Amino acid sequence: MGLPGAQDKDKRRGQGRGPGPWRVIAESALGITGFVLAWGLASATISNATLLPAPAKVYAALIEMVRTDIAVDIAVSLAHLGTGYAIGITLGLLMAILAVRFAAAGTVIEPMVEVLRPISAIAWIPIAILMFGVSDAVPVFLIAYAAAFPIFINTLDGIRRLDAALLDAARSLGASPNFVTLRVVLPGALPYAMTGARLSLGLAWMAMVAGELVGADAGLGWRIMWYQEFFAMDKVMAIILVIGVLGFLADVGLRGLQRALLHWNPVEP
Repeated sequence: MGLPGAQDKDKRRGQGRGPGPWRVIAESALGITGFVLAWGLASATISNATLLPAPAKVYAALIEMVRTDIAVDIAVSLAHLGTGYAIGITLGLLMAILAVRFAAAGTVIEPMVEVLRPISAIAWIPIAILMFGVSDAVPVFLIAYAAAFPIFINTLDGIRRLDAALLDAARSLGASPNFVTLRVVLPGALPYAMTGARLSLGLAWMAMVAGELVGADAGLGWRIMWYQEFFAMDKVMAIILVIGVLGFLADVGLRGLQRALLHWNPVEP
């Protein structure tokens, strides 16, 4: 019979571990199969390839694009996403730290965020095009804007949930404000920041597609508009599926990073 503390620790670890990999794979395969079957049934019922092409036709279009130029569009979109996401995450973290560290900064930043946060990145497309023209800067700007707010909100919440005793202990031992920020505050808020990073990533993908649809001259979103002009809806659907798969893989990678960074935190928020 083990010690009560050890049993509680094991129990918490079991709760934070989640389902095994084979179960996740099986559930994902079941979900994809159901989606494809429903899609095929809907396509057969509508019987309009322009409105809703059949899965087999979309698959053939995808294979054709893989052999031609879709890799270039994927690379361009990932460059837009990576640049804008990095800017947005950095900006959100800095704003959260400033809002907590300096009371005057907090009184300015928090109301500003609450005013801007409900405004969709899509609403800024006309202004972004006026500022940057049709260029890579438009989707990057929109992605950074969309990504900044979720991580700001979550990081700020994580910082404010820190145990005051930890901060008092660090200060009583003579730790400088910078040391407390880097070694106590940020690690303590990291679980919340990672949750915010995942939320930011989802919004970043949506902003990327919207920005490329009308404000860029390359990328997956731009390619959707290109094929739509020719009513090639099988290729439009293929690119939409590519975006979904890439977004899923990006989230899987971020979850892996989350587990690696938070191995000390068995129960994530």
